[in-house]
This record gives sequence, structure tokens and C-alpha cells, in this order.
Amino acid sequence: MNTSSTRVELTWCIATSRALTQAQRERLLARLASRLDSAGTIRIVSAETRSQRQNRLRALERLAEMIAAALVVPKVRKKTRPTRGSVEQRLSEKKRQTERKTNRRWRGED
Repeated sequence: MNTSSTRVELTWCIATSRALTQAQRERLLARLASRLDSAGTIRIVSAETRSQRQNRLRALERLAEMIAAALVVPKVRKKTRPTRGSVEQRLSEKKRQTERKTNRRWRGED
């Protein structure tokens, strides 16, 4: 446990930052909403090591990772249709299964 006073608290106001475009700002505010306070400020605390410099570096790294992850735009899924071969294979397998189950039935004596 870190008992010396080397704890670092990093705050960054997303809402007023001039380093972001409007689209990036909106995306960050939406994606990091659970980590923001009412003013749109994100707060990261680091007290992992006994060195204040290392704690500052770790806090900055965590902020950079968090922002990079939040700014990633997921690829849009393109709809695809099943190939003709896969459809035919599925239907023929269904017919085989139907025949198999039909043959298991008791037909009585004709």
C-alpha cells in the first residue's frame, strides 16, 4: 500500500476541451457518460507506486487509453445473404432428417 503522499489526481474537462472536434466531443460524452461529473469532467486517480512521477505517467496513460477506446467507431455490419449452396445443403439435410424420423414411426399392420 502506498502510504506516502504521491497520489495523483488527473482531471480533464471534455465539454470545454479545444483539442477535440465537435463529433469527437459528442462521442466521448456519450461513451464515457458513466465516468463524467455534471460539468463533463473526467477524473482519474493513480496511487499505485511510491513515485509521484510514475503515478502521473500512469494516470496519463490510462486517460489516453480510455479516450482512444471511446473514440473507436465500430464497423457497420454489411447484410449478406446465404449462398445458394448453403441453402440447398440446409434443405437437403432437413429432408434427410424428416425421412429418418418418418421411418422410426410405427405403421401398424396393413
